[in-house]
Amino acid sequence: MLELTEQEVLARLRRQVEQRGSQKAWADAAGVTPQYIHDVLRGRRGIGAPVLAALGVERIVRYVAVDAGGRT
Repeated sequence: MLELTEQEVLARLRRQVEQRGSQKAWADAAGVTPQYIHDVLRGRRGIGAPVLAALGVERIVRYVAVDAGGRT
């Protein structure tokens, strides 16, 4: 499993949009609106499940203790 940062996921989206030729073409293929893709790429909206699925990416939330003792 390859862990990606949000910036890496956005870079993957940008590459795929470029390969498709336009945000509209990518959005149509992914089943989302071009405006949604535009907003995601501009940081106005989060990367949602349909976009992640089209990119072949799964969001996994992790919780990490910040203190050395791991106390709750």
